[in-house]
Amino acid sequence: MKFKLAFALHNHQPVGNFNAVFEKAHQECYLPFLELLKKYPQVKISLHQSGVLWDWQKEHHHEFFSFVGEMVDSGQIELLSGAFYEPILPAIPDRDKIGQLSLLNKYLKEHFEVHPSGMWLAERVWEPHLPQIINGCGLNYLPLDDTHFKYAGLKEDDLYGSYITEEAGKTVTLLPIMQKLRYLIPFGTPEEIITYLSEAASKHPGGMAVYADDGEKFGIWPKTFDHCYKDKWLERFFEVLEQNSDWLEVVSLGEAVEKSQPLGRVYLPSASYAEMLHWALPVSGVVKYEEFENRLKDCDLYDDYNHFVRGGHWRGFLTKYPESNLMHKKMIAVSDLYEKVAVIENVDEKLLAEARDSLYAGQCNCAYWHGVFGGLYLPHLRWAIYRKLIHAENILRQLSDMTIYAEFEDRDRDGVDEIQLGNNDISLVLDTKGGQITELCSLENEYNLVDILSRRREGYHQKLINMSREENQDETQSIHDAVLAKEKDLDKLLADDKYLRRSLTDHFFTNDITLEQFLMGSYAELGDFTTGKYDSRFEETEKDYNVTLVRRGHVWHGDYHCPVEIQKTILFPKAGNSVTIEYTLLQDDLEIMPINFGIEFAFNLLAPDAEDRFAVINGLRTKKNAKLKAVAESSQVTQLAYIDEYQQVGIVIDCDLSTKVWRVPIYTVSLSEGGFEKVFQGNSTLFRFDTSLASGKEFRIKFNLFTGHLDKMPKIYSDESVVTQNG
Repeated sequence: MKFKLAFALHNHQPVGNFNAVFEKAHQECYLPFLELLKKYPQVKISLHQSGVLWDWQKEHHHEFFSFVGEMVDSGQIELLSGAFYEPILPAIPDRDKIGQLSLLNKYLKEHFEVHPSGMWLAERVWEPHLPQIINGCGLNYLPLDDTHFKYAGLKEDDLYGSYITEEAGKTVTLLPIMQKLRYLIPFGTPEEIITYLSEAASKHPGGMAVYADDGEKFGIWPKTFDHCYKDKWLERFFEVLEQNSDWLEVVSLGEAVEKSQPLGRVYLPSASYAEMLHWALPVSGVVKYEEFENRLKDCDLYDDYNHFVRGGHWRGFLTKYPESNLMHKKMIAVSDLYEKVAVIENVDEKLLAEARDSLYAGQCNCAYWHGVFGGLYLPHLRWAIYRKLIHAENILRQLSDMTIYAEFEDRDRDGVDEIQLGNNDISLVLDTKGGQITELCSLENEYNLVDILSRRREGYHQKLINMSREENQDETQSIHDAVLAKEKDLDKLLADDKYLRRSLTDHFFTNDITLEQFLMGSYAELGDFTTGKYDSRFEETEKDYNVTLVRRGHVWHGDYHCPVEIQKTILFPKAGNSVTIEYTLLQDDLEIMPINFGIEFAFNLLAPDAEDRFAVINGLRTKKNAKLKAVAESSQVTQLAYIDEYQQVGIVIDCDLSTKVWRVPIYTVSLSEGGFEKVFQGNSTLFRFDTSLASGKEFRIKFNLFTGHLDKMPKIYSDESVVTQNG
């Protein structure tokens, strides 16, 4: 019996990715791979594509379906199912797991007349309860990394075949993906790969080795298009496989399962591939993990003991990045709402299906985590997820007649209730921790305006710092360094925000703080309000929901920790786009207490350098500092607006006190497959009040916050209002 190489490809593009990226991937990766494969009929593979990608190709390259269909009919390609929108399966409710798997099963049946038996598991994030769900959807096998099996105690020599696992008696077959092959294909020589397979065949006659990985490695990863096609690596690889067909059979996963008996039964722990578990660790854990791995390598112990070394858990991203958790819990809330609405009698089934599809699209995994790809750090991916979830929620609330609401729930699952308010135009979520607006949506625009990613240190930032030091010593930048950093001086942008960048964050500063210090977060916070707990009171009137947040905290005054009370009342309308925010500050401990108080508003309109997204101050749009990337100070401000003409959305803040305003862009520095890069995450706008608090005397501030579609906003500027002076 021949030794088998079971070969599978996984192709996917995130919800919200740019059309040009889809097109490039199709033309330089997905299509040329299959065109070349077709010339080598003895090479059979399994192909998984996410529903996101299938739908894009159906719209833009419908002929691709016929091409794939011919290869399916000839038996050269086996189509794998999976969750349609490529969610992390354990991260979504069971009802949605079933819905997503069933959706792609149905799609493949309708378009290719196949009943898939195998599936792809997004990012190979495995948890032991999954077999019951997978089996219940008519799917019988899937590939998982050899890492998973080694964590269960198996050795590499145990992995040249398949295993059975089960949950509550429901079984699935698991095929171990060999890490060695993942690293060799397509980066080793074809001869090295054949040597590896030949050695495996001699030790495991009649066995099999499994390769399953991202298809993007064959054309989209840096330099791989030239490597695979222009330099003909892929052609030589296929030729070598066919030349060795006397002892080696290249098969699909389904054929591998059909032609071999399982080696045994196995129960795998919760896991993903090793790199993912590494990335999921907190920053301090990442550093220690790398130190320990390096010690093992230095002692020549790594190969023997690395399977006892593992990182965190995929769900760790939800604690590592609070913004990911906010998005995830928004998704859970919309899913819960869908379940309630789905049982309403005589509900509009067409609209319900539209809501479900948008919910499923909002579960696409890519924007919820960060590793070697930008992921969570890419604002356009988060924007797309929120857009899908808001669209789904809009429909569901209309179907259930729940468009005007005040709800109290521990939305982010931190043990404290959040306050959720909504009407037909806008919705917001108030977190009593920090007293912040953590979500503010223009419903017509389907846009979460406060979706900012805070700056934080990553484990890989030390590499950037070290690289910068080396450059300072030698101005001749190596090719390696040039690849690692997309531009110079990125290390100067590194900052670590100590709080979540959201609106209504309350600051107390020293009187000598500078705009530059605020920009970089290099200042002393004198109060304990940015992350402190606020008590809440709620009142409903005929026209409004009134929420009052109160914190009696402390502010350093010299060497004295002075008690200070902040009370902020949010008047949320049951109709309309304008929210009133009233602040009251009070201290009764000192006769007179000078303060430098700031209220931070944070918004993200995505494009820092675009001409059609700009700031307007007191009705004036300035040429010099209008763009969102501006670092600017303005005096005597009573009104500030951000206008996005491209997305037709605006934000206006009116203040009843004339005051100084600072505007700064928030840039993160992250590492992706192309190197270190800065990414615009939004704007921080600080209203500053330098005043004194007399004992027992209240200091009051009132804001009107208006947001929504530009058609519904009062005209606060005109073309003639563009001026040349500094704003």
